[in-house]
Amino acid sequence: MSKGMKILYHYPEEFFNRYSIFMKYVSYCPREDQQTSLNETFGSFKLKRDSLRILAIGTGNGNADVPIIDILHSKRCHINYIVVEPILAELEKFKSLVASKQEQGQWTRVRFEFHQTTIENYLEESQRRVAEDNFDIIHTIHCAYTMSDQGDIFAGLYGRLQRGGMLLNTMAAGPQERLYAKATEINPESHPCAGSASLRRMIQRKLPDVEITTIYKKIGLLADECFKEESREGNMLLDFLTYTLDFRKSVSERVLSGFMAFMREECCYEKDGKLFLQKDEEDIVIFKK
Repeated sequence: MSKGMKILYHYPEEFFNRYSIFMKYVSYCPREDQQTSLNETFGSFKLKRDSLRILAIGTGNGNADVPIIDILHSKRCHINYIVVEPILAELEKFKSLVASKQEQGQWTRVRFEFHQTTIENYLEESQRRVAEDNFDIIHTIHCAYTMSDQGDIFAGLYGRLQRGGMLLNTMAAGPQERLYAKATEINPESHPCAGSASLRRMIQRKLPDVEITTIYKKIGLLADECFKEESREGNMLLDFLTYTLDFRKSVSERVLSGFMAFMREECCYEKDGKLFLQKDEEDIVIFKK
């Protein structure tokens, strides 16, 4: 790692400030495609009893969990939804979301359990629990980048599944994964795992006998601001894409110029006079036999 470069996820408040900007500029993901993907993954999950135990990792404020909970709740089963999120402010937002939904008469069959901790700490603390505490579904949506050892953690998560249970992970793919890999060349600790392809390799080394299914989704991210040196939001977005705090100020002009050229030429496309990052993502789905 270059001297003085800071890993963004070591600064939780700054991380979520930049994540909010990132979500602001995610501009193209057809709602119907998103819903179809979720229905395919969660709607087809076969119930073996009238209750589910679900482990949701790195949920943030819970917005990404809403359609998942809605789909599973429609199965008319009871759900124990265990949330693991290290950032207190985001966890409180999730709790407020739950309270609002239940006040409106929704999610009446869901019991929530919140843990303000990392997945590493949660697994360590819960490793002595009996098999009845295992899970039917475990999902990690865009949070595996910051895990300390993705291969070991996903092997541990797989071990916590009930037979027939499902492990879902969503990560960057395609051009965005290549951009993350490029950022890692500059700041080696920024993305221990750049995206879905590298995570699949890690999982296959640890769990060579598992069958992995993938669902690929094309998404765009409005990236014009990243190329404006004085843009506050553009620099925050660039920080998030590189997982490096104050990225533009932390690298030499030569390194910055090379990275921005790679981003524009290899990872972006133009549409309606605007520049978009091809922010594709992929779901990795594993069922425990």
